[in-house]
Amino acid sequence: MELSETEKLNFAIIRGSKAYEEWDRQQGMPNYLTIILYELLMRQKLTQKDLVSLSDLPKQSINKGIHRLLEQNYLELTIDPDDNRVKYCQLTASGKKYAKEKMASLFEIEKEVAQKMGSKKMKQLIALNEEWSDTFWKFLRKKGEK
Repeated sequence: MELSETEKLNFAIIRGSKAYEEWDRQQGMPNYLTIILYELLMRQKLTQKDLVSLSDLPKQSINKGIHRLLEQNYLELTIDPDDNRVKYCQLTASGKKYAKEKMASLFEIEKEVAQKMGSKKMKQLIALNEEWSDTFWKFLRKKGEK
């Protein structure tokens, strides 16, 4: 049986996601922790709400990761001076060191993949992936409104 283009894309997305899950398994890290470390290394300062929105993970999972990192002194919370209800998450100096060490092998794999594919293909992949994702969400929201 021949697969449609949509089915091939679906399987490629699932396979890519499974690769990240396997990396998490090999590192002995839950995916929520990987995502928090990744996002905070890239963006430096985010609220819990930002982390939930960026990851699409449940608030409880992000909260669990935040508390785990706080307990290990890898994360600090700062209050927004303009709104006391808003708390920002930032990695401490030891948290940045820990995150860089933990994430190094993932960053290396991603770098090697990008180099193998080349700049042109990577730009195409990013543009197409963003377009596909935005379009999918648009149709999903429409279906949810009905």
